[in-house]
Amino acid sequence: MSYQTSLSSAYLEIIIGPMFSGKTSKLLEIYKQCNFCNIPVCVINYADDKRYHNEMLSTHDKVMIPCIQTTDLKQYIYSDYSSEELNKTGDFDKFDKVQEDTKKVCNSNVILINEAQFFGDLKDFVLTMLKMNKKIYLAGLDGDFKREKFGEILDLIPLCDKVTKLTSLCGICKDGTPGIFSLRLTDENQQKLIGSDNYIPVCRKCYT
Repeated sequence: MSYQTSLSSAYLEIIIGPMFSGKTSKLLEIYKQCNFCNIPVCVINYADDKRYHNEMLSTHDKVMIPCIQTTDLKQYIYSDYSSEELNKTGDFDKFDKVQEDTKKVCNSNVILINEAQFFGDLKDFVLTMLKMNKKIYLAGLDGDFKREKFGEILDLIPLCDKVTKLTSLCGICKDGTPGIFSLRLTDENQQKLIGSDNYIPVCRKCYT
């Protein structure tokens, strides 16, 4: 995994796989490469994902980097959207934070998005950023606990430059067999259920 060095054209890479397959770690590698080369980079994480830290993006082994925490990407591309929200809520602190983060997104050559499957406005945001010649790396699940499509991340595959599909190790076999699916350990039926303790990666044979 290496950062695309040409700054003159847009680029979209999608990193998919089950839980515990190292997707976030791949984003951290790119973040470190950008920092080493002094390339402006912005990291966005889904705000409800606060398993390890409220303000930082973290891998499962607690390696952390600064990020923008949000559930709403469109506020960074539609200048009038945050103004409308301010009129509704009167929350000036939130408005100022959105303006600050919008500037960070616009001034970055590279945008890294973690837990991309959760963002309902992912496709619109990514297409807008590509028109601005941004280089975008998405990391997320390729399927939910039912092995069904999750969010908009798969919709962007026809538009991307590269897809990397990662695997984990089966948490039931525990013999080195690749884990390709995320098996939910609890009885909840809703698609979005955040929490590392709720899932294990499993192979095709062990998925039940």
